[in-house]
Order: sequence, then C-alpha cells, then structure tokens
Amino acid sequence: MIKLFDVRMDDLPPDYKDVAETIGLEPALKLVQARGGEGVYVPKVEKICRQARDRAIRSEFNGCNHKDLARKYNLTTVWVRQILAGKSGPGNKSNAGSDGQISLF
Repeated sequence: MIKLFDVRMDDLPPDYKDVAETIGLEPALKLVQARGGEGVYVPKVEKICRQARDRAIRSEFNGCNHKDLARKYNLTTVWVRQILAGKSGPGNKSNAGSDGQISLF
C-alpha cells in the first residue's frame, strides 16, 4: 500500500503543486490529511494582520497623533479614530450586511 508521504512533488495536480512549492511538500501533505476534500479559503495578508495593526495603533496613540498614525499605517484619520473607539473602522459591522459588505443604500 502506498502511503501519503511516499507522494512526490511531481505526483501532485498542478494547482496543489503550487501550494506544495509555497509551503513545502510535507506541510502540503499534512494539509491534505487534515482538510482533504474541503474548500480552504486563504485570507489576504491585510486581514490576518489587522488585529496586530489595530493593537499597534492603540499602543502608539498619545491622544493627538491621529494623523501620524493614519499616515504610518496607510489609513484615513477617520479609520484610525474608529479603531481607537473599538470599532473595525468605517463600515463597521453595524453598517454592514449579513455578508459583511457595506450597504450603499
């Protein structure tokens, strides 16, 4: 019987070969074992880093440096103020629909 870890890079389908080349063959095969047959969503870097960015903004805030923080983190001052207020920024969940999208109406 062939074992999963007998699989070589050239045995993989092209789409999954890209994943294995990015994270390595063994981690890719572990992903197959853990999530095989499922669709796996990979978020953008910005989403993964958002909580850390917001923590940094809160820790660097000195009471009057909204504009500097906005410039440093490539945000608007409105967004920085929303983060400091404990909201996710303009279009926070109270303004968003069930799919997380902001309503235009």
